Amino acid sequence: MTTGKYSTELISPLRSRLGRRMIFILILISSVFTLISTVTQLYFNYTQHMDHIETRHIEIRDVHAHVLASFIWDFNLPRLQQRMDHLVLLSDIDCLKVQSGNYSLAVGNPRTSKVIRHVYPLTVREPVSDETKLIGTITVESSLDNIYNILIRAFLTTLAINALKTTLVCYLILVIFHRSINQRIYSIVRFLQRYNPMNPGMQLEVYQTPFITQHDDELSLLVKETNKLTQNLGDFYQSNHLERTRSRHFALISSDWLWETDNSLRLTYASEGMLNALHLSESHPTPFKQIEVLQPAQELHRLLALKQSFQQCEVTIILDGARQWFVFQALARYSATHEFLGFRGTALNITELKSGQLALKQFNQALEDKVEQRTDELAHNVAQLKQAQTQLIQSEKFTALGGLVAGVAHEVNTPLGIAITATSVAEDVRKMLEESFHNQTLTTHQFTELIQQLNLSVDLLKGNLTRASQLMQNFKQTAVDQISECQSQFNIYQVLQALIVSMYPETRKVPVEPELEGDENLMMNSFPGGLTQVIANLIMNSIRHAFDNENTPVAPQIMIRFHAEGESIVFEYLDNGIGIPESLHQKIFEPFYTTQRGHGGSGLGLSLVFNLVTQQLQGTLQFSSTPGQGLHYWLKLPKQLNIQEQETVL
Repeated sequence: MTTGKYSTELISPLRSRLGRRMIFILILISSVFTLISTVTQLYFNYTQHMDHIETRHIEIRDVHAHVLASFIWDFNLPRLQQRMDHLVLLSDIDCLKVQSGNYSLAVGNPRTSKVIRHVYPLTVREPVSDETKLIGTITVESSLDNIYNILIRAFLTTLAINALKTTLVCYLILVIFHRSINQRIYSIVRFLQRYNPMNPGMQLEVYQTPFITQHDDELSLLVKETNKLTQNLGDFYQSNHLERTRSRHFALISSDWLWETDNSLRLTYASEGMLNALHLSESHPTPFKQIEVLQPAQELHRLLALKQSFQQCEVTIILDGARQWFVFQALARYSATHEFLGFRGTALNITELKSGQLALKQFNQALEDKVEQRTDELAHNVAQLKQAQTQLIQSEKFTALGGLVAGVAHEVNTPLGIAITATSVAEDVRKMLEESFHNQTLTTHQFTELIQQLNLSVDLLKGNLTRASQLMQNFKQTAVDQISECQSQFNIYQVLQALIVSMYPETRKVPVEPELEGDENLMMNSFPGGLTQVIANLIMNSIRHAFDNENTPVAPQIMIRFHAEGESIVFEYLDNGIGIPESLHQKIFEPFYTTQRGHGGSGLGLSLVFNLVTQQLQGTLQFSSTPGQGLHYWLKLPKQLNIQEQETVL
C-alpha cells in the first residue's frame, strides 16, 4: 500500500502535498498582491476621474456661471439656452439646471442616483451701486455610471490576466519542484522506512534529473549526510541506550541539582554544581546519611528510607555560612522483579524565592501601615475640604444676599425720594392755605388749585410709600427664605413672585422681566430658602452671561414655569440668551469655573445650584443649551420632602 501510494505521487506533480501547499501559498500571496495592486490602481483611476469631474464643475462655476448670470440679467433667454446646450456637451457634464425666481431651465439628462451634484450661485454686479446681487443658482450634475463601468471592466480584465499568468507560472514551478525535490525526498523516505540500525551496510541512492538537479546540490548533501548518519547510528545505538534512559528520567523533573543513588542510598552520581556545593568527589560514592550538610534534614532521610518516589521535600541547609532553601524530589527505580535499584532525583534551589517571599511579606506589612496612615490623612483632608466647601457656599449665599440688599436699598430710595418731595409740596400748599386764610385773600379759584395740588401730592406720597412698603415686604420674605434652612409648607407661586419682585434692581439692568407661569395655589413642603436660592442664582447667571446686547437681536426673556407631576414638582427655567457652547456643558457646574474671572464672577453660582438641587432639595437637575438659542434647565423636586431636620448643603 505504501509503495503504491508513493509511486502515484512520484508520477503526478499534482499529488505532491508539499508542492500543492507551496503552490497554494504562492497563489495566495500572488492573489493578495494582485488584488492590492489592482485596487490601488482602481483607486488612482477613480481619484483621477473624480478630480476631472470636480475640475469640470469648478470650470462651470468660475468660467461660465457669470456669463449665464449676465444672460439672465439681460433676459436674453435664447442665448442662455444656446450657451447651456454647448456646456452640456462638455465631457463629464450630464445635466445643467438654472433656477432664477420662478424661471427654470434644464438641459441634459438628469439622474437620480450615483450623481455628483454641485449648486453654485449666479450673481451679477450692479453698475450703479457696484453691489453683487444673487439672481439665481445653477446646478451641475455628473453621472458616475460610466466611471464605475470603466473601473469594473479594468478590474475584471486585470484579474483575469493575472489569474492566467499565475496559474501557468505556478504549474511550471510545481513541475520543477516535483522533479528537483519531491522525487528525491520520496527516495530518502523509502530508504529510511526500510532502514534498520542493526544493519548499517545499507546505502541511499537517489535519481538525478538532467538540467534540473545537480550532484552537489543541497539534497545531494542531505543524501551523503544521511548515509553517514545511518552508519554511525548503529554504532551508537547500544552505547546510548542507558544514557537515553537516564536522560529521559531526568527530563521528567527540572532542577538545580541532579543526583542518583544505588540501592544502598549511596550517592553514585551528582551534577557538578551539587558536588562543588557539598564538597564531594565523584570518584568516591558517599552515603546520603554521611553528607554533613544534609545530616540535619531528617524529613529527607525519612523519605529516602521509605524507598518510594517523593516530591516537594523542603530542606534548609547551611552552605558556606549562608542559609539556603532547597526542594528535593526523587523517582524510585525498581527492576522487573520489583527489586529496589536506587533513586534519581533533583534539588531545586528556592533561596531567592524564599527571600522574595519574606521581603514581600515585610513590604506588604509596610504598605498596609502606609495605606492606613494615608487613609487617615485622606479622611482628615476630606473633612477639611467639606468644611471649606461649606464655608465657601455659605459665603456665596451671603454675598448674593448682600447684592440683593444693595439693589433693594437703591430701589427703595426712589419711591422714598418721591415721597419726600411730595411731602414738601404738601407742606408748601398747607402754608399757602394758612396765609391766604389769615389774610382773607383766599379766592375760590386759588383754593381749588391748592386743593388739587395737595390731593396730587397725597396720592403721589401714598403710592410711593405703598411701593416702598411692598418692596420691603418682598425683600424681607426673600431674604428670610434665602438665609433660612428650615423646612416648611409654602405656596410656590407666592415665594417665586416675591423673589422676582425683590430682584427687580438687578433685572432692570438688562432690562428683562422674568415671567412666572404655574398653578397659583400649588403648595410644596420643602426648603423655600433653597428653592429661592436656586432660582435667584439662575436669574443672576442669565443677567451676567446670557444677554449681550450686541449679539442678542431679540428682546431678552426669562421664563419660569412649574407644574405638578405625580409626587414631584417640575420647574423649568428658560432664557433666550446667547447660550452655552457644547464644549462647556461639562464644566459649568464645576466649583470655581467661571468665564467672568476678574469681573466679579466667583464660579460658585451654578455649583451651588447643583448642590442645593441634588442634596438639600433631593431632586434632579438637567440642562441643555445651543449657542444662539438660549438655555433650558429642568428641576424635578419632591413635593413632600421627607427630611424634617435642619439640613446643611455640602
